[in-house]
Amino acid sequence: MKFKTKKITAILFILLGFSPLLFAIFITAKKEQIHDKMKKQFETESLQTVVQPENEVIWMDNDEIWVNNRLFDIKNKKLENGIYSFIGLFDEDETKLKEIERNTSGKNKEQNKLLAQLLSHLPVFCNPQIELSDALNSCNFFNTFRPKSRKNPFKEILIPPPQVC
Repeated sequence: MKFKTKKITAILFILLGFSPLLFAIFITAKKEQIHDKMKKQFETESLQTVVQPENEVIWMDNDEIWVNNRLFDIKNKKLENGIYSFIGLFDEDETKLKEIERNTSGKNKEQNKLLAQLLSHLPVFCNPQIELSDALNSCNFFNTFRPKSRKNPFKEILIPPPQVC
C-alpha cells in the first residue's frame, strides 16, 4: 500500500512538473490549427480592409497585427505616405487564445512570487553568513547539520602546478 502511494505521488509531481511544457505544446498546436483555418477562410470569406498610421500599428508577427483588442490576420499589406492598408480577416479564435495566454502568464507570476516566499522560509535555504545566534532563531533544522567549526575543507595551494613541455 505504501509503495502504491509513493508511486502515485511521484507520478503526480512529474505531471505537475511537465504541466508548463504540456501547456506550451497545447497552445502551439492550437495556434497552428487556427492558422490553417484562417488560410481556408481567406479563400471563402469576404476580406476586410483596415487602415492605420504606421506608428500606431502593433505587430504580433509578419502576418498579424493587433487592432482594437483583436488580432487581424493579414493577406495583403501596403504602405503609402506613412499609412498602412491591410487586407485580411479578424481572428476571434486566436484573440481568445492570446487572452488565455495573458491570463495564465499573469497567474504564473503570482504563483512564482508565492513559491519564492515559501522557499525562502524553508530551513534548507537559510543564509549561512548570518550570525550563529540569528541563524539558530530563524532555522534550527539547518544549523543542526552544519559543522561547528568553519574551517575551509580544501587545502590552500601556495605554488602553481608544474608545467609540462
